[in-house]
Amino acid sequence: MRIAVSQIDTKAGDLAHTAQRIADISSVAKGRGVDLLVFGMCALTGPVPVDYSEQDAFLLDLTRTLSDLAKRVACDCLVPVVIPMGDSAAMEVMHLRGGMAHPLRFASLSRHRGQEGPYTSVTPEELVRLEVGGTSLGLAFSYEDLDRWIDAETAVDVLVYVASYSYAIDDASSTLGAALDKGRYVQDARETGSWLVGVGSLGGYGTQVFSGGSFVLAPDGRLVASSPSFEEDLLITELGTDEALESGVEVPQEVYDERYGLWQALVLGIRDHVQKLGLTDVALALDGSLSSMLLAVLATDALGPTHVHALLCAPDASARVADVARLAQALRLDARPVTNLPEHDVLLTHDMVQVHLASLARETNALPLASDDKTGIALETYAGRVHAGRLAPLGDVYRIDVLDVARLRNTISSVFPALDVLLSDVPSVGIDVHAWETERLLERMDATLATHIEGECSMSEVAATVEDDELVQAVLGSLREREPYRVSCPPSLMMTTRTLRDGRMPLGFAWRDHVRAESPEDVQEAFASFLRSDAPRTLESERIRPATPEEAAAHRGEFMEALELLRDLALGGSGDWPEPFSEN
Repeated sequence: MRIAVSQIDTKAGDLAHTAQRIADISSVAKGRGVDLLVFGMCALTGPVPVDYSEQDAFLLDLTRTLSDLAKRVACDCLVPVVIPMGDSAAMEVMHLRGGMAHPLRFASLSRHRGQEGPYTSVTPEELVRLEVGGTSLGLAFSYEDLDRWIDAETAVDVLVYVASYSYAIDDASSTLGAALDKGRYVQDARETGSWLVGVGSLGGYGTQVFSGGSFVLAPDGRLVASSPSFEEDLLITELGTDEALESGVEVPQEVYDERYGLWQALVLGIRDHVQKLGLTDVALALDGSLSSMLLAVLATDALGPTHVHALLCAPDASARVADVARLAQALRLDARPVTNLPEHDVLLTHDMVQVHLASLARETNALPLASDDKTGIALETYAGRVHAGRLAPLGDVYRIDVLDVARLRNTISSVFPALDVLLSDVPSVGIDVHAWETERLLERMDATLATHIEGECSMSEVAATVEDDELVQAVLGSLREREPYRVSCPPSLMMTTRTLRDGRMPLGFAWRDHVRAESPEDVQEAFASFLRSDAPRTLESERIRPATPEEAAAHRGEFMEALELLRDLALGGSGDWPEPFSEN
């Protein structure tokens, strides 16, 4: 069969406009002999459902759009949609064929109308299979689905993986074909014995960024076709037959560079966020920080220099006063100096700059951007801080990665002055910074944060990795102390698998972690044993005997499974579970 993957960035927020694009692409695909055209998860509805109050209206418009689109597409199409369901959402894939729109995950919904069709799914929990032109296809939407196809008793000719994950620098598989040598998909193709078609979304949607990178792998893991990352594309491949497998020519895999991928994701995220707000310009403050300098370059790359308005506001005592002026000149920005700032009050200076930034944004009809990076939001946020920025593009990027991306950008064209880490670039967390080389200290601080936040490791586990108890306790203690003040920070583009918002803790929580000698296994076993000890079990003080070591070990797995369930609930619910907790 001949399959096509459409990688499009939907610029308009109008369903009718997007549906017309889908219909036009299907006509092109039909003209090139395509049997099945597949779109990315975000092509029609985007990844986030609408608010509860608008769900009925949205579903009505979506139903009408799909019904009309099914009559206009020129070939069989798979179009994913995100369907709101009360407080949660479900991803559905509509099979548009013969003038009808068939839901694949909820195939049983159409059966009361006698429309069995070539589908074998009954509930959304089951793996979805269908047939197109005599070729059996399976659908997957997550890493868990791919694992289930590996374990499935029956195989399919082609496995279509409609990726639901946005770009994340710490998850190579989220980039799809861009990092096949570091991701999971080559092994998935080999273990399933099926052609594997990876379908990527493209563009910025809210704070998420999707990088594209669609691909086709032969059953032996050989790459036979791929789309470029961060670009629109129509990928057409002949597959599913022995002749196609034997005649297929292996396509060289991209050499994945994390820094370059991050730069591309940030540029695309800024451009799409601004354009989808109906704006053309941004305003920012060049305050002498590494993140503010990189933000100016990223905004220029995304929108062009005539659409970037900057304040030159580095303190007179800063070593980068001349650097920011040279950078603004090299980028040809609309740059305006800010004078009469307090000389010895850093916090007041910042807040006054934010007032100037808000004024500049109003004057130029621009979106004000905050230059805060993830390290700063984690360790430098303070009570009462003024925020004029409506978006912090670097708010999910660690400062050491800001430095790496800036150095990479300088290899493309040398716009940055010297890129050295100064003492002012290192957050103050109450340790002796003079005992460290500054860049090394910043690197260890960010490694501590990343291991705790993205790695979801406890303080003791982080200390075992970083091997500096004092530094770990100081950094994670400061992270915890500043938790209440991060609520007012502007939203960030999501560049990792776990943001600071994902890892927030409830206000007023009495417990504080510390570095401990016991291993996680020791702690789990001790607590499981405690639950079965001779502590009172009822008001009548009925007692039970202490557990033996063998019994404690046997129950530890059950105990950890219960803890995992509670954690999933606390983080927002999973599956059919409700969200029982407030944001705090």
